[in-house]
Amino acid sequence: MKNYQVSEIKNILGTAKTALITVPQLNIDSVGSALALALLLKKSNITTKVFCPHKTDTNYTKLNGLEILTDVYSQNDLIVTLDYPLDQIEKVTYNQDNGKLNLVVQTKDGSPKVAENQILISNQASAADINFMLGDETLLGVNANMVNKGNWINISPTSIEKTWAKVNILDQDAPFSEILTFLLPMLELQLTPESAKNLLIALRIATQSFSVNVSPETFEAGANCLRATQNGQ
Repeated sequence: MKNYQVSEIKNILGTAKTALITVPQLNIDSVGSALALALLLKKSNITTKVFCPHKTDTNYTKLNGLEILTDVYSQNDLIVTLDYPLDQIEKVTYNQDNGKLNLVVQTKDGSPKVAENQILISNQASAADINFMLGDETLLGVNANMVNKGNWINISPTSIEKTWAKVNILDQDAPFSEILTFLLPMLELQLTPESAKNLLIALRIATQSFSVNVSPETFEAGANCLRATQNGQ
């Protein structure tokens, strides 16, 4: 059983409404781990996005939560998020009024109107309330400077601390999926079947079916994920 220092992360999560998870390098281990984290943050009512600058292919189709993943990050984009059931929205349109842009959200007949506290406006130039980096930010190229703003959590299978990180979670030579399997429950984010499946797939790929780069904790992580995938069955 591993023991990471998570008190500062829990403090930030306690008030967070938005989260960004960045994956600089495309592989099953990092993407599967990031999506597992994203699914649990969304389950905790935190608006979450996963950014990886590379497009996935058919090797990633078995992962849950791919709809959360984007390969586009613009530091000038304005994002309007509605905390409102999608099945209650009829359509979204826009119009102009004296040179001003109006976004019009039409709800279905009988649905409650959208309240002001259900509208979240953000600019990607402004960091999310909590940000996670799974990998080396220098691989992001022009977007590497995203770490200059906001509360960042650096999760890395190396021993290299990042000065821009509020918290460094370092576990040398452990795959991301192993780190996240232990880290998530410490953050009071309990594994669901969907998130555990992602981590288990990532663990299998990262360790070549538990044959290389393994420790007793790797097998423990695999057992934890397997148990969680069977919850509710």
